[in-house]
Amino acid sequence: MKRSTWVLLALVAALLAAILLWERKAPSTGESDANKLKVFEATVANARDLDRRGEAPLHLKKGGQDRWSLVAPVADMADRNAVEGFLERLVQTRALRFPATGTPATESGLDKPRATWTFQGEGVRVRVEVGRKAPFDEGLYLRVNGTLSLVPGDLESLLLRPADDFRLRNLTAAATQEVRSFTVEESGKRTLCARRDPNGGWEITAPFSDWGASGKIEQMLDDLSLCLVDTFEPEDLNRSRAGLDPPLRKARLEMDKGPAVEIALGGSVPGGDPRKRLIYAFVTGRPSPVTVSANSLKTLAQDPESLRSLKLFRHDAWEATGLTVRGARALSLRRSKEGGWQVLGADPAKPGPDLGSLPAALSGLTGQETHPWLGPTTPGFGRPDLTLTLKGDGFEESVEVGVEQGGRRLAHPQGRPVALWVSRKDWATLDTALKLAAGSASLPASGSQGKIP
Repeated sequence: MKRSTWVLLALVAALLAAILLWERKAPSTGESDANKLKVFEATVANARDLDRRGEAPLHLKKGGQDRWSLVAPVADMADRNAVEGFLERLVQTRALRFPATGTPATESGLDKPRATWTFQGEGVRVRVEVGRKAPFDEGLYLRVNGTLSLVPGDLESLLLRPADDFRLRNLTAAATQEVRSFTVEESGKRTLCARRDPNGGWEITAPFSDWGASGKIEQMLDDLSLCLVDTFEPEDLNRSRAGLDPPLRKARLEMDKGPAVEIALGGSVPGGDPRKRLIYAFVTGRPSPVTVSANSLKTLAQDPESLRSLKLFRHDAWEATGLTVRGARALSLRRSKEGGWQVLGADPAKPGPDLGSLPAALSGLTGQETHPWLGPTTPGFGRPDLTLTLKGDGFEESVEVGVEQGGRRLAHPQGRPVALWVSRKDWATLDTALKLAAGSASLPASGSQGKIP
């Protein structure tokens, strides 16, 4: 083949490659048409200051930690999702058409705009004027930075939405993980106080001092922080009649950072939907009372006794490095650097099975109900049968277990004012793990003919 032919073929191949590359990167007809109808640049989503004048004026600002605030017509926390969803909706807006240049402002209603928005931020300054609806409900006239467009009519409700739609709909912005301690009062009397313990769990400090059931306590705090506002009430609401001064119930949340948050709960809203059970509420830092559903806050009225922890051990097995069993069975385990559990003193040359099931069974053991602890003479305890001890970095905790009576055992975690009833069924898992560990240790039973009680 001649050299000129090879050159021609190479040129054709290069041309085809260039065409394919261009077609891959070039926008489709649909994409191109959509971009031509774009009303707002994507940068409008970066605005940090939103101001609306004219009909229903309002002012929103973005502050530290990306938190939005409503500055006017009332000073309140704003809902980040509502504000940023509003901006994103504008970015997605496409015009129905762009009216001809020279369209009279009187025809579009932009000689006297109903509302004028100003969006500002780093590299962002957009002015949006809202006109009237087009004849035959064709759409809504907008002027964005001087460019007239006709957009879908549903943007009218978006651009003229009331300020309350941008307010934080949660009763409070306090997040459960940020609460350090809290107090609940009813009719001026403290009914519950609790604080986080150094291990991240909860400790009840009033009306008694004991471990708290972390899951239930955090659910109660979640109910407070996630409770939704039904309506925003006027600032001049008669708070005495609403049961807010003094409040029927009050919760005070001490935060890791920032000031404490006080939540006052009042009486029922007259004429409200009985299914919602609306009540009045007021939160420090908010400008006016609100109404919320009492159904969302039922956990606040729990009996403090129901918030006691039913766990026998505070720490989990993965936190422990050693385990000791004393009494009817004598046994010691240690955790190796690799994480496995072996009998203490076992021959390293003859490694036995991993006995991790015993520490796991211990740390997962829970009671069914609590019983006041009166010492070894506590009814139902009988006599001490086993003492179980978990050790770890910076902690050591023990549980004393009585003999089985009536198909269950009474177990007392050291230092607690209560003991816990453990059923025969729940004890069975631990019993099996004890037998496995005892068999591996090849240690004789003490006073039990080799049987695990």
